[in-house]
This record gives sequence, C-alpha cells and structure tokens, in this order.
Amino acid sequence: MPHQPTSMTTRRARTARRRPFRRFPGLAGVRKLLPRGASGNVTIEFGFLILILVSLAIGAFDFGRLGYRKIAITSAARAGAQYGTQDLVTAADTAGMIQAARNDIEDTGNALGITARRYCDCPSQGEVACTVTCTDGSFSLMYVEVTVPDQVDLLFPYPGITSPRAVASTSTMRVR
Repeated sequence: MPHQPTSMTTRRARTARRRPFRRFPGLAGVRKLLPRGASGNVTIEFGFLILILVSLAIGAFDFGRLGYRKIAITSAARAGAQYGTQDLVTAADTAGMIQAARNDIEDTGNALGITARRYCDCPSQGEVACTVTCTDGSFSLMYVEVTVPDQVDLLFPYPGITSPRAVASTSTMRVR
C-alpha cells in the first residue's frame, strides 16, 4: 500500500499532541518532571486544580463562619441594649441587659464575658453621674452600653491571621 500524503491539518494536530507545553511557556519547567508521554497530564492538572479549589473553599467557609459570628454577636449586643432602653428601671438593670444578650446569642453556659453599663453624659461636660444636671440646666442624657466579646477558632492557619480570632461588638443606645 503506497504512502498517502497527510494534510497540513493532520500534521498540526499530531504536533500539538506531542508538544502540549508550547501553548503555555510558563509550564516548560514542569515538562521535565513529567514522563515523556502526555497521557497522565490531565490527571496531574486535575489534582492541582482540586487542591486549589479545596483551599479556596476552606478559606471561604472559615471567613463565612467569622462573618456569621460577628453578625450574631452584634445582634446580641443590640438586644441587650434594646432591653435597657425600655425605661429608667431597665436602664439600671445591667443583669437584665446581659441576660437579654445571652438569650439572643443562645449562650446558656455563660461562656461569653458580656458586660453592660449605664452612664450619663452632658454635651458640654462629658460623662457625669446620672443624678447631676448639666451646667446649662438641662438633664444629662442617659445611655446604656452592652459589649459582647467572643473568639472564633479558624479551621486552617492563614498567614498574618491569628487563631482563635477575637470578635467583639458594642452597642450603645440612648435611654432619655
């Protein structure tokens, strides 16, 4: 059977199969690490791709947990402050504000160091005792402040980010 001439397209296809790294010159150094045949290249590339995608997924999950916890802590601080702003009696009830924050974040074991306080402020004097009237004769403004701190353990160590990561939120609201 006589040899038939091959078309230019077929020749290019064979050349492209023999030289898979010509399209990506940055991978030329990797070619020395691989066996001469290119049949396992797809498996190796897929393995690298899976490692990268899993690392990105773990990072997204970690930072998603961190963001979720920050939102929950902020909500708890607001709930405690809202309890304290109902009237002058609840503004003095710091234990009630702390309990309202604990109920919001579902902290049944009292693991979080939640703090609450009531304070009064005069625009020209700053923080004053709540029984004092301001120098201009007006009543001092009364505020409640609730702080909820927490720590979130990250699943994976990241450069420059410590684990456990401290997360806190403070909510201040005016009573009168």
